[in-house]
Amino acid sequence: MSNFSVTTFFPRRNSGVIPSLFTIVLILFIIPAVIYGYGFHDALTYGNSINVISIRSAALVGIRVFGSEGASAVFLNPASLSNVNNFNITASTSSIAWSEVVHDSTSVIQRSGSGFGSFTGAVAYRAGVDLVIGAGVTKVSDHQYDGTHYLPDDPSHPGIDVVEMLKAKGGLWEALAGASWSLSDNFTAGVSAGLRFGGVSYDYIYDEKYTSQIDSTASWSWDLSEACYHAGFLLADDELGAGMCYTSGSSDHYYSRISIAGRARAEHIGNSTMGFEGEIVDPFNNNFFNGKLSIETPIRRNMNISAGVGFNEGENMNRVGLAFSIGGNYSIGRMRVDCALAHSGRSRKSTSFPDEYSDYVDDSSTHICIGLQYII
Repeated sequence: MSNFSVTTFFPRRNSGVIPSLFTIVLILFIIPAVIYGYGFHDALTYGNSINVISIRSAALVGIRVFGSEGASAVFLNPASLSNVNNFNITASTSSIAWSEVVHDSTSVIQRSGSGFGSFTGAVAYRAGVDLVIGAGVTKVSDHQYDGTHYLPDDPSHPGIDVVEMLKAKGGLWEALAGASWSLSDNFTAGVSAGLRFGGVSYDYIYDEKYTSQIDSTASWSWDLSEACYHAGFLLADDELGAGMCYTSGSSDHYYSRISIAGRARAEHIGNSTMGFEGEIVDPFNNNFFNGKLSIETPIRRNMNISAGVGFNEGENMNRVGLAFSIGGNYSIGRMRVDCALAHSGRSRKSTSFPDEYSDYVDDSSTHICIGLQYII
């Protein structure tokens, strides 16, 4: 249910093991200084879809079909729950750096910020020879935004800035339970369902800075609570694999998506696993296409390094956003630590302020991610 309120004031005028793990973590914290990002997508409508629900998926440029091998698969492709041997519990989080660059024929305006990115907590258990069940909660979209727009000076009051400010916070979460069934040695299907919930609040300020009071403010919000589901299948062995998964949407607030992927293991390249995935966001309507290429390489018996590159279509079809990622995991007994850096960019035509002209706006976000798994 949406809420809206406006308050108007009468104007006077109107920022060994440990060395290997340390190296990965160091890379993840150095790179963001170089690729801090060039945008944040669509805080006013569908927000920024979070593609780092699984840290392994984040390290592989946000793949969904083969993105998780543990309990977090319940949010991506529940068929992948079949990879759980006995018991798996996972928790992960990330921080985000975002900015947007508004381009027009005469100027470039950049806005940026940082904050809390994602959180995932999930558990999975093998309930039978062919059955694995799982459940968890995760954040699936982010609407945080804090921007300022300086309007052209009023000719009747030269040198006086007119300022618009918009702040948004909130996002959507999912609480799900699901299961996977191994229908044969190489074929697995899965489904998960539950509640997608959350809300976003907005605060808008219009101010002519020469007054001591804020001239006008507006606040509004929306809330969502509705059923959602994920479904998928895998046809895979130790060498080759293919699969597909689907995520339901929420009208006006979260896009549905379908992903199709394949992978192959190359023994002659250090047993590296290479994969590709095509994702259609909002199928049969906008049909935004995201392409992803990934590679995962074991460098020690208990340590893997992953990387990926991709491209993302958005509202502006004349400009394609780029995505890339790097990460890895390290196992210590029954514990596994996952780290990743994931960067994703898109382009749009609309801006966050109604009177701001633009030729196009470049958007992106950079997540620094860490996760912990307990595996039996």
